[in-house]
Amino acid sequence: METAALTGCRALVTGSSGGIGRHIALGLARLGADVAFNYRSNREAAEAGAEEARRLGVQSVALGADCAVPEQVRGLVAAAAERLGGLEILINNVGEFAYKRLRSHRPAEFERIIAGTVGATFHATMGALPHMRRAGFGRVVNLGAAGADQAMGGRKEGPHLAGKAAVVSLTRSFALEEASYGVTFNVVSPGIVDDRELSREEAVRRQDRSAPVGRPGTSADVVDAVLFLCRRESSFINGAVIAVTGGWQGNLG
Repeated sequence: METAALTGCRALVTGSSGGIGRHIALGLARLGADVAFNYRSNREAAEAGAEEARRLGVQSVALGADCAVPEQVRGLVAAAAERLGGLEILINNVGEFAYKRLRSHRPAEFERIIAGTVGATFHATMGALPHMRRAGFGRVVNLGAAGADQAMGGRKEGPHLAGKAAVVSLTRSFALEEASYGVTFNVVSPGIVDDRELSREEAVRRQDRSAPVGRPGTSADVVDAVLFLCRRESSFINGAVIAVTGGWQGNLG
């Protein structure tokens, strides 16, 4: 990809103080996009990410919000658009998770996981759409999970996977409704990325029999798929789900 492919674009990545979200935000900055980092509690890490992005020559800010709370996530989008001067790219990366059996979930816990996956995606998108429509251009990339497009279940991951399956459905509905405004919606569904700081070069030297390609997945693999969908040249890709799994199908039973 050319260095300045996204120059002039303004982006928000939810849940980007660390992990894959941080890598996505920095990837957007490397392509010339101004970017807002989002944190729930780790402000210091988000500020460090924003500072690293600014060293790449773009505008960048760190904004706090709990994306499981509708008012906060909508406020986050409004603040990002105000601080950056607009918003053309939204990456819905944040997601709640609890590793335990369904019968062990308290009602409030279940509701928070759903609110922090499909709810956060919906409210962030609704806040971003007016800015994208005015610009006549927008890219929304939602992070799914392996098997989400088939509504696959899994032991001890039920609410999280249910939320991700709903994210796929929501993405496809938005894709149908907003395409005429120049806004596309797609999903990137990562497989297992155990070491989010592992480089692709290091991964190639390792073996992982769970992935048909024979190596572990990396944040870079996920980031490259997200960045591809953000490009202006990707305008005919809409409502798609791209599995970044090395061929692993998400057999979680």
